[in-house]
Amino acid sequence: MAGQLAEHGQGMTYVLLDQGAMRHEMLQARISGNASTIFVIPDVAFSEMAIKKHVRYTLRRSLSPLLAAIDRTYVSVSVKEIVEFEKQSGGNVIRLHQLLSGRATRIGRALIQGDSSPDYPKIIARLDETELAHKSLFDPMKDLDAMRRHVLAFKKSFGTARLKLLRTPGAYSEEVKLGMITMIMQAMTRQPGMFDGDVTKRMLLVRLLLLMYWAEKDGLDNIKPEKIMNDFIDMEFVVIASYLDEILSADEKVKMLDRQVRRVMDIADAEKMITAARDTGFRTSE
Repeated sequence: MAGQLAEHGQGMTYVLLDQGAMRHEMLQARISGNASTIFVIPDVAFSEMAIKKHVRYTLRRSLSPLLAAIDRTYVSVSVKEIVEFEKQSGGNVIRLHQLLSGRATRIGRALIQGDSSPDYPKIIARLDETELAHKSLFDPMKDLDAMRRHVLAFKKSFGTARLKLLRTPGAYSEEVKLGMITMIMQAMTRQPGMFDGDVTKRMLLVRLLLLMYWAEKDGLDNIKPEKIMNDFIDMEFVVIASYLDEILSADEKVKMLDRQVRRVMDIADAEKMITAARDTGFRTSE
């Protein structure tokens, strides 16, 4: 994985917003307190808002605080679009100007402006027309086979004893756990033809980190892959944020995943964590 995008504007900080942050006072403080912050709304956030019962109310409540920073607000492309970009570009990592889609940003800014934007009525009409398409993005069944394979690889690598230890508070430090996840990920991405492309590896990493979270919380034998896939939206937020400087969120799980992803993507930190995991006797099952 290539890490954060290299061509950030000098002195500018690119911050991804989740829906909770948009409605939180932390956003207003950031808008008024730091003019060098660029705010990025991920494409998936609009799909999340479009499936709510009262779409216009949800959009206004979430987006209106950004009116004060509309010129500093952009909308990113989706993970699916990044996958297609990588295929068409021969595997190149997406660049910042490509990530911050011009078309999506224009639509996003019109929604921030609301009724004062001449494009607002037709954008709302289009959201209503595509409601089912937005809902299908969050169907846990569509990616069930892939998640089952990830659960199996996780279980095989950890083994029964370690899975039990994961549920014991303090049994493993975060450094050790992230080293284990990094080793599992490396083993899975060595499989020919699997997880080609930078963004696919980032998505795999976030999924494995979520498996770790669920294994500690409930134990993998007590949950179904369908339940894990309910975190699909959080996964996409964290993946897009991994290309940027930080994420602004009021969700503790999202903040934890973001911190862990950045640690694994730091090559020096990852090597230390792998060593720590190996020192416990951990090995992957390839």
